[in-house]
Amino acid sequence: MKKLLAALSPIALTVVLAACGNTFAMAPDASVPFAIGSVDASFEDNGNGTMTVSVEHLGDPSKLNPSATTYVVWIKPKKEGAAVQNVGALKVDDSYSGELEFTTTQTSFDITITPEASAEVTEPKGRDVLKATIAK
Repeated sequence: MKKLLAALSPIALTVVLAACGNTFAMAPDASVPFAIGSVDASFEDNGNGTMTVSVEHLGDPSKLNPSATTYVVWIKPKKEGAAVQNVGALKVDDSYSGELEFTTTQTSFDITITPEASAEVTEPKGRDVLKATIAK
């Protein structure tokens, strides 16, 4: 399945993933046109959600930002005045793939991945290399 998804154009990928239920395609920035990202969202009755962010064809973050050492996944709740939240570092392996799972009480938010100097940053400084909107 991963090889099939990698072969699809971003538009075709969006159509395929939209048909898969709670899987949301992430749109790549022009700086990473071959990057593929998706978010598998699972919402519980108690309001909690488990998100699994998966990426492929995402290279070394320092090639996008010389001071970057990692990619950070961010969510910005769709509530007025809500702050962006660092939900974890996304480690990309030698085959340019990575995955991060996290839980959240948010049910509607924007999600982005940025190259950052540290996994502990409190606000994004790098550009959004992949992004999507998640809604229950």
